[in-house]
Amino acid sequence: MEGKDGLLMGYKKGRPLIDTSLFFRIASALTFYPVEVLAYAVYKVLYGSKIFGRTKLQKLKKAVLVSNHTTFLDPVLMSAVVYPRCAYHTLLESVVLVPFLGTLCRLLGGVPVPPSIRSMFNLPKECAKGLTHRRFIHLYPEGECYVQNQDVFPFHPGAFLIAAELDIPVVPLATVFVSSGGKTPKPRVRLYVLDAVHPSRFNCKNPATGKTDLKAVRVFAEYVRERIQSEINERGGTREFYKGHMPRIVGEGA
Repeated sequence: MEGKDGLLMGYKKGRPLIDTSLFFRIASALTFYPVEVLAYAVYKVLYGSKIFGRTKLQKLKKAVLVSNHTTFLDPVLMSAVVYPRCAYHTLLESVVLVPFLGTLCRLLGGVPVPPSIRSMFNLPKECAKGLTHRRFIHLYPEGECYVQNQDVFPFHPGAFLIAAELDIPVVPLATVFVSSGGKTPKPRVRLYVLDAVHPSRFNCKNPATGKTDLKAVRVFAEYVRERIQSEINERGGTREFYKGHMPRIVGEGA
């Protein structure tokens, strides 16, 4: 299939991270809704998931969503939080370079993040373009998936830099694992939407120069990480199901 610019929908290095063409947006909607309904039904069977606090998102015009990264199927759960709206989800560029899987991920809202420092500073501009069509973009600040982990690893500043540059709030999402109990306990997921936090609270923009203060951004990131960790602890998140780091998926040309 070809988009408005005549290029295949498959992602290649150097192309725009978010395709906002009408063709791609229609293809994305036609793909997202049936896949999300089916995938979330599977997710609920696997994890008995429940979502709390979704109404906190209703009044937000734009926001960055962040969460701890605990399973390969996390994007399914995060999409359920904002459903029936669609959200963007960042993921490693190496995943998007996998044939077929990469195109499917992009149609479902995936935004590839190239592995360079420069990409972090280009993301706000790309996200600003994407957020003219969708309210939310979701990121995993840990940068890696730690399967069923309840001890949140240090956050990278990218998500919080985006929020500071675009002057929009960050909404923390805490994925909490509890035990089903019984002789053969299974992990059950409880997702909590926490109160939005605005970057102005941490003076992320220098009022004199208008530039973003990276030290303040890192303080912002650590505050949100601690907020998610506190929620996990308060909700009784269990460590018994932790399976370690999930290996990365590497595609062609990665």
